[in-house]
Amino acid sequence: MSPTRTSPVSFLKLSSDVASFYGFRPMREVERASAGAWKNRERPRARATHTFDAAAAMCAASASVSQGEPVLAYYATPSPSPLPLGSIVQEVGEFGLQAVGTSESVGEIILLKTLSTIFAEWGTPPTRVRVNALGDRESQQRFARELSIHVRKHANRLLAEHRAAIMENPMLLYRIEAPEHQELRAEAPHSLTYLSEKSRAYFRSMLEHLEVLDIPWEIDDSLVGDPRAPHVAFALDFAEGDTTIIAAMGGRFDDYLRERAQRKDSTGVGASIFFRKKGASAKNFATSVVKQKPKIYFAQLGIKAKLQGLKVVDHLRKARVPVMQTFEAAHLSSQLTTARALDVQYLFIMGQREAIDSTVLVRSMDNGVQVTLSIHEIPRFLRTLR
Repeated sequence: MSPTRTSPVSFLKLSSDVASFYGFRPMREVERASAGAWKNRERPRARATHTFDAAAAMCAASASVSQGEPVLAYYATPSPSPLPLGSIVQEVGEFGLQAVGTSESVGEIILLKTLSTIFAEWGTPPTRVRVNALGDRESQQRFARELSIHVRKHANRLLAEHRAAIMENPMLLYRIEAPEHQELRAEAPHSLTYLSEKSRAYFRSMLEHLEVLDIPWEIDDSLVGDPRAPHVAFALDFAEGDTTIIAAMGGRFDDYLRERAQRKDSTGVGASIFFRKKGASAKNFATSVVKQKPKIYFAQLGIKAKLQGLKVVDHLRKARVPVMQTFEAAHLSSQLTTARALDVQYLFIMGQREAIDSTVLVRSMDNGVQVTLSIHEIPRFLRTLR
């Protein structure tokens, strides 16, 4: 697909297809599955799920009745909220991803992998990922105090028209685009300095896992100021301007989810792709894909398997072999049950040992015969399925 012309309809179709391949379900399916989770609480209207806010609440409710398995969902909306800086609501649409019920940093990696695949197949591969950590509530409170001191100390350097607002909410120093504030932002405290030990360890593990994506990354201290107060924030950059894509960003929103869903144990990550929607009608935002009967179910067990399994998924995607997978499933038994229910031809299994050896177990669901293949041998095996 050429990035030289605006084509939101084609972009939505591609994004939905890729998200579905990586195990994300349309928000409508999640909504139906979570019907019993609302009990006496007000349930969001169907159309309300087409915002980051309501989608997060819906996924959190669904995760509460999913027997410990995370909920992966995607949605599209012609009326995104919040908007990226400098955007006009009449011109912008959003394609969003949610992975709720996962407290491991592999959640961010799955989202970033899905995003990078969408952009690569669109013809605009990302050149780097920018990341930052604000940490848990305690970490963010320490950072906010130091930033407030910095702003008050240099109040005379703030533009007069923005001074009162920034003094009241110092995070606006990063939200208000003003070249005159660039030097003041560069001198401001860095959120990484105030991370708790737990938050620091989490961010370190996420950075280690980023290496599997083969995308350059760097720490960007300016990724702060999101009113949803993410523990971790990320944004993707591109080499050339794309006439459809505007921005892609996301993060871990544990505290935000707990507040929205009124559940103390809610955890999860979310990401948004903002694009120019000119030419797309309301019906184009009803994200759905034509599902093919999967030939393979790919089961993974453990963090190493989930990360190493991304290489297997690359082969499956390139071969266009219909596959079902749930990267965030926590238990092998639930994955095996799903594989049997889908009546697939083959079951791919990657556990900790296979992840270390860069292999995958391939089991025939017809006769139970099982062989071990190296990841490099998978393309040859997949050619026999065509």
